[in-house]
Amino acid sequence: MTTYYVASFHTVSQALRFEKLLQAKAIPVKMIPVPRLISSSCGIAARFEAADYPKVVSLLNAEEGDAYEIYLFTSEGKNVQAERVWKANS
Repeated sequence: MTTYYVASFHTVSQALRFEKLLQAKAIPVKMIPVPRLISSSCGIAARFEAADYPKVVSLLNAEEGDAYEIYLFTSEGKNVQAERVWKANS
């Protein structure tokens, strides 16, 4: 089973700032198209490893990033599931 997290954003510029923030904190991040499981709109999302989730949420809670939502993805073969685990205060 594979487990990872995906952060979504309102704008592409927010996604790119988030990528720079994680890179500056030495947190590996990969920019990907927004998965269809979480949105049908076009856009960019940030994928990061499960081990980095506590660090990422800590940054977001300290208002150092502009992510809108974070989803936990689990995949086993072709079966992929997503569950929202964090949402920004609106």
